[in-house]
Formats: sequence, structure tokens, C-alpha cells
Amino acid sequence: MAKFLDIDDFIQSKDTSLRPLLLQLRKVIMLAHPTIRERISWSIPFFYCFDHLCYLNVIKKTNVVEVCFAKGFHLSNEAGLLDAKNRKLIKGISFKNLQDYKEKEEGFLETLQEAILFNETNPEIKFYNMVMKKR
Repeated sequence: MAKFLDIDDFIQSKDTSLRPLLLQLRKVIMLAHPTIRERISWSIPFFYCFDHLCYLNVIKKTNVVEVCFAKGFHLSNEAGLLDAKNRKLIKGISFKNLQDYKEKEEGFLETLQEAILFNETNPEIKFYNMVMKKR
């Protein structure tokens, strides 16, 4: 598993065709709330806002970037963009490129805000506890 110094290092390690998308997603996520913080955990970029919020997952086989929401199964999925991919806790939104992001941007931003609001209004529901409970 690759070790990255920070998220910039992670982005620079990825295929040049994905870098603009990764930079855009990072920027949008970081601007979504003043308390959002980022860090590398398990060799991927995680974003925190009151608790684990989401992470960026580069799917090598398809060259797609997925924004995975840590508490995705609690979200309404009104935009119809969230996909569980046989996961029990996490749901994500996949993007092929910047154009695909632009087409899904409104639904993505709504989902991101819903995830932040969920974390803020449900401080007792911790991602760590959810993961450990399922094991």
C-alpha cells in the first residue's frame, strides 16, 4: 500500500487525466463547511466534518473517482446518485471526468450538504462505532 505525505502527494501520484477531477472534488468538499478537515488515512484522502464525512476512492480498473460517504446508508439519495456497491455502511457517487462531475454537480452538492447536516445533528452516531459494531 502506497504511503502519501498529504493529499497533494496522493493527487500527484494518480493518472494525469484524473488530477483535474480530484482537485475539483477536493476544492468543493473543503469549501462545503468551515470546519472540514482533510488527512490521509489508510492511504486515501479522508474528509472530516463533526466526524468522518467522506473519502476519495480512485477505482483503477475503470479509471473513475468515487466520493464515498462514510454514513451513506443514512442519506436520502434524493438525487439518485448514491451507489452502495454491495457495501453495508458506505455509499458513493462516481465520476468519470470533469464533464461527468458537472452533470452531477447539483445532486453531489445536495448529498454533500445532507451528509454534513447528518453528522452535525447526529453527534452520537460515530463512524468508528458503526464499523466496529458490524464486525
